[in-house]
Amino acid sequence: MGVIIDVSCASCGKTWHCRTGSGIMHGELGAVKSLFPMEIRQKLDSYEAETELPLFDFGYRLAVCEHCKSVESVPVIKLLDKEEEYAGLCEKCGKGTELIENIGETRCPVCREASLSEEETGLWD
Repeated sequence: MGVIIDVSCASCGKTWHCRTGSGIMHGELGAVKSLFPMEIRQKLDSYEAETELPLFDFGYRLAVCEHCKSVESVPVIKLLDKEEEYAGLCEKCGKGTELIENIGETRCPVCREASLSEEETGLWD
Protein backbone atom coordinates (compact mmCIF):
# COMPACT_ATOMS: atom_id res chain seq x y z
CA MET A 1 0.00 0.00 0.00
CA GLY A 2 1.26 3.46 -0.87
CA VAL A 3 1.36 6.56 1.29
CA ILE A 4 0.20 10.05 0.36
CA ILE A 5 2.65 12.70 1.49
CA ASP A 6 2.15 16.45 1.60
CA VAL A 7 5.47 18.27 1.25
CA SER A 8 5.58 21.90 2.27
CA CYS A 9 8.13 24.69 2.48
CA ALA A 10 8.08 26.70 5.71
CA SER A 11 9.90 29.54 3.97
CA CYS A 12 7.79 30.27 0.86
CA GLY A 13 4.61 28.36 1.74
CA LYS A 14 4.56 26.19 -1.40
CA THR A 15 3.00 22.72 -0.97
CA TRP A 16 2.95 19.55 -3.05
CA HIS A 17 0.65 16.52 -2.80
CA CYS A 18 2.62 13.34 -3.67
CA ARG A 19 2.20 9.57 -3.76
CA THR A 20 4.97 7.35 -2.41
CA GLY A 21 5.36 3.60 -2.24
CA SER A 22 3.45 1.23 -4.46
CA GLY A 23 0.05 -0.28 -5.03
CA ILE A 24 -1.17 -3.82 -5.62
CA MET A 25 -0.79 -3.50 -9.40
CA HIS A 26 2.96 -2.82 -9.10
CA GLY A 27 3.87 -6.36 -8.06
CA GLU A 28 4.90 -7.60 -11.52
CA LEU A 29 7.76 -6.29 -13.62
CA GLY A 30 5.57 -6.15 -16.72
CA ALA A 31 3.17 -3.82 -14.93
CA VAL A 32 5.81 -1.25 -13.99
CA LYS A 33 8.05 -1.19 -17.09
CA SER A 34 5.76 1.22 -18.92
CA LEU A 35 6.32 3.86 -16.21
CA PHE A 36 9.92 4.36 -17.33
CA PRO A 37 11.50 5.97 -20.40
CA MET A 38 12.41 3.75 -23.35
CA GLU A 39 16.10 3.47 -22.42
CA ILE A 40 15.29 2.07 -18.98
CA ARG A 41 12.43 -0.04 -20.36
CA GLN A 42 14.88 -1.77 -22.71
CA LYS A 43 17.18 -2.59 -19.78
CA LEU A 44 14.22 -4.00 -17.86
CA ASP A 45 13.17 -6.05 -20.92
CA SER A 46 16.69 -7.54 -21.13
CA TYR A 47 16.72 -8.27 -17.42
CA GLU A 48 13.31 -9.96 -17.64
CA ALA A 49 14.44 -12.08 -20.61
CA GLU A 50 17.59 -13.32 -18.87
CA THR A 51 16.04 -13.94 -15.44
CA GLU A 52 13.65 -16.74 -14.59
CA LEU A 53 12.32 -14.95 -11.51
CA PRO A 54 12.90 -11.17 -11.59
CA LEU A 55 13.72 -9.86 -8.12
CA PHE A 56 12.93 -6.18 -7.81
CA ASP A 57 11.69 -3.51 -5.47
CA PHE A 58 9.43 -0.83 -6.91
CA GLY A 59 7.93 2.31 -5.48
CA TYR A 60 7.23 5.95 -6.12
CA ARG A 61 9.67 8.24 -4.31
CA LEU A 62 9.85 11.96 -3.72
CA ALA A 63 12.09 13.89 -6.08
CA VAL A 64 12.88 17.50 -6.93
CA CYS A 65 12.39 18.66 -10.52
CA GLU A 66 14.49 21.77 -11.06
CA HIS A 67 12.86 22.33 -14.46
CA CYS A 68 9.29 22.49 -13.05
CA LYS A 69 10.43 23.95 -9.71
CA SER A 70 8.39 21.22 -8.09
CA VAL A 71 8.47 18.22 -5.76
CA GLU A 72 7.16 15.19 -7.65
CA SER A 73 6.59 11.47 -7.23
CA VAL A 74 8.77 9.46 -9.60
CA PRO A 75 8.82 5.69 -10.15
CA VAL A 76 11.97 3.98 -8.90
CA ILE A 77 12.92 0.35 -9.48
CA LYS A 78 15.79 -1.54 -7.90
CA LEU A 79 16.91 -4.85 -9.41
CA LEU A 80 17.84 -6.69 -6.24
CA ASP A 81 20.09 -9.38 -7.68
CA LYS A 82 22.00 -6.85 -9.84
CA GLU A 83 22.07 -3.98 -7.33
CA GLU A 84 20.96 -1.58 -10.07
CA GLU A 85 18.48 1.24 -9.50
CA TYR A 86 16.61 3.30 -12.08
CA ALA A 87 14.43 6.36 -11.57
CA GLY A 88 11.76 7.58 -13.95
CA LEU A 89 11.33 11.12 -15.21
CA CYS A 90 9.17 13.98 -13.98
CA GLU A 91 5.58 13.22 -14.99
CA LYS A 92 4.88 16.91 -15.69
CA CYS A 93 7.77 17.86 -17.96
CA GLY A 94 9.58 14.61 -18.82
CA LYS A 95 12.92 15.87 -17.49
CA GLY A 96 15.26 14.20 -15.02
CA THR A 97 14.82 14.70 -11.30
CA GLU A 98 16.91 14.38 -8.17
CA LEU A 99 15.63 11.87 -5.63
CA ILE A 100 15.08 13.23 -2.13
CA GLU A 101 17.12 11.25 0.37
CA ASN A 102 16.56 13.49 3.41
CA ILE A 103 13.66 15.95 3.29
CA GLY A 104 15.18 18.17 6.00
CA GLU A 105 18.36 18.69 4.00
CA THR A 106 16.66 19.20 0.64
CA ARG A 107 16.36 22.73 -0.72
CA CYS A 108 12.95 23.96 -1.83
CA PRO A 109 12.90 24.07 -5.65
CA VAL A 110 11.01 27.40 -5.52
CA CYS A 111 12.84 29.52 -2.91
CA ARG A 112 16.03 27.42 -2.50
CA GLU A 113 15.77 27.39 1.31
CA ALA A 114 16.36 24.13 3.20
CA SER A 115 12.95 24.32 4.88
CA LEU A 116 10.97 21.41 3.44
CA SER A 117 8.94 19.08 5.63
CA GLU A 118 6.60 16.21 4.95
CA GLU A 119 3.36 14.99 6.49
CA GLU A 120 1.62 11.69 5.86
CA THR A 121 -1.95 12.49 4.86
CA GLY A 122 -3.39 9.23 3.57
CA LEU A 123 -3.00 5.89 1.82
CA TRP A 124 -3.50 4.78 -1.77
CA ASP A 125 -3.54 1.45 -3.59
